[in-house]
Amino acid sequence: METEKYPVLMRLMHWLMAITILGMIGSGWFMAGLDPDTAPYKYDIYFWHKSFGVLAMLLIVARIIIRLSIKHPKLSETLPSFEKALAKLAHFSMYLLMIAVPVSGLLMSEFSGKPIPFFGLTLPEVIENNKELAGQLHSIHTSIPFVLLGIIALHILGALKHRFMDSPENDVLKKML
Repeated sequence: METEKYPVLMRLMHWLMAITILGMIGSGWFMAGLDPDTAPYKYDIYFWHKSFGVLAMLLIVARIIIRLSIKHPKLSETLPSFEKALAKLAHFSMYLLMIAVPVSGLLMSEFSGKPIPFFGLTLPEVIENNKELAGQLHSIHTSIPFVLLGIIALHILGALKHRFMDSPENDVLKKML
């Protein structure tokens, strides 16, 4: 028998990751735009951004394990096949980018020789400094959140479409709330 709602743990992880990702992107853009001469707290924000970035990496690993190990509702049989394919592509892309953004930030910090805090702890440095590679990773780390946000927007629009324009069995938002 198919479950009406997603399991509680999956719903909690979904919303926790949503808040974490949007907060990370917002804080990243905010802190990058600050001038350290006029905003001396800029580097305090980096501490929190990096700490939550490490937490985001741990959460995505946990989320993948949970998704693979817990039974959850399948896509409705009444959904057109192209919508099922788009949903699967969007989810795969989001998971890929939810891994790529924090990993690129971690590697950027590692290659630039900057410490990576995790709420009072400092992760050990395991990679030799390479400023050129750090610069390339910086470009990646600051651009792919735009792609992730675009896919998140499509994800939200898809959920709203299924909620308000489709038959009730296609309402994935109801299953995730």
